[in-house]
Amino acid sequence: MGRFETTVDFYRYREPYPPAFFAKVAARLPLTRAARVLDIGCGPGVLAIGFAPFVGSCIGVDREPEMLRVARAAAAEARVDITFIQEGIEDLDCRHACFDFVTIGRALHWLPREATIGVLERIVTPGGRIAVCGSTATAAPVNTWVTAFKAVRSAWASEPDESRYQVDIDQWFAPSSFRMIDEIAVEHTQLVTIDELIGRALSFSITSPAVLGPRRPQFDMEMRAALEPYARDGTLEEEVVARAAVFGRAPEVRPISFD
Repeated sequence: MGRFETTVDFYRYREPYPPAFFAKVAARLPLTRAARVLDIGCGPGVLAIGFAPFVGSCIGVDREPEMLRVARAAAAEARVDITFIQEGIEDLDCRHACFDFVTIGRALHWLPREATIGVLERIVTPGGRIAVCGSTATAAPVNTWVTAFKAVRSAWASEPDESRYQVDIDQWFAPSSFRMIDEIAVEHTQLVTIDELIGRALSFSITSPAVLGPRRPQFDMEMRAALEPYARDGTLEEEVVARAAVFGRAPEVRPISFD
């Protein structure tokens, strides 16, 4: 069983990337119908599917067959043409491939840095861009429940300090020729249920159904009890910000813009 096999069905509860995020990134770069895109560690294909309408071709790679099963189904439902490949990026045959835009979502902390950088140096076109993307809850007052959510998740996690997820992106790319040249952010407000937030917790490998095992009912109960004081009829408001840290080759470095 892969590390993420029992989390696949819960990934749909992760913080979303709103449509405006994909449109803003596509306009800012800009992306065209001539662009070739590679989504590394694509998981269920959220980034690949979101950017596919703006580009000419798109490939998603991931090691987990269950993730790719969900990604293919989601791409078919969205009616976008994406090629999904079961492979680690360090094993992908990219000798004759080049890409204008490479995306990395919630996967950077899982990638072997040296091997991944070696691949990126070969496959990203001279004017190409790499976007490290993520979507997280903001510090808005409506998100007061987030502290309780994280406390329960941490108490049950196989890695309580969650240090794996704390990656310094600039340092990660430091050995490469790529430097951050832009940061793009889009905020989005949504309603989310307690059941969906429990599902979100289960989507993390450190609190996956495989990790929790027979303790899962107790975990569900504790998470529900922690969130109920913040809910109205089982529903909470959430503000998230979707971000893309955009990297280009060092000679092209320019001041970061936050407009």
